[in-house]
Amino acid sequence: MTPSHPLYKEPAEAELVVVGKYRQTGREVKLRADAAEALLNLMTQARAVGVAITPISGLRTIAYQETLFRKAVAKYGSEDAAVGWVARPGHSEHHTGLVVDLGDEDDPACDVEPPFEKTQAFLWLQGNAARFGFELSFPRNNPRGVNYEPWHWRFVGTPEAKQIFQK
Repeated sequence: MTPSHPLYKEPAEAELVVVGKYRQTGREVKLRADAAEALLNLMTQARAVGVAITPISGLRTIAYQETLFRKAVAKYGSEDAAVGWVARPGHSEHHTGLVVDLGDEDDPACDVEPPFEKTQAFLWLQGNAARFGFELSFPRNNPRGVNYEPWHWRFVGTPEAKQIFQK
């Protein structure tokens, strides 16, 4: 996906649905309606078998992404190092409103950290997320060169959504 993609525009507020609040800040996590419906169903089904999945981050505006990117540059020492972890503003999948970072409600220390892959939430997502239209955006050794992010899931459950993320 590139910023020039015709479907790559921040969705209007009216197109968004709140799917939860990030437990550390209380910030609302919002997604486009189709992705939100699928995610809420996914979380309900997971909870029914004892797995508590929680949303951490959904839609991000370009302005918010700028803040995150600047923090990553400070943390990793350069823009080149930062882009392995945080997309440049205007280039994040989060801008679409179809992507969500997920956590394990019972293990907040793993929020947006590689050890998330060892949680019950991740294990359940690996076996079940596709049934709800979600796929892992950045598996190990992905062709985009982004570091492995087991918490970062994109909704591809509609033809429009799938088209946005075609390589």
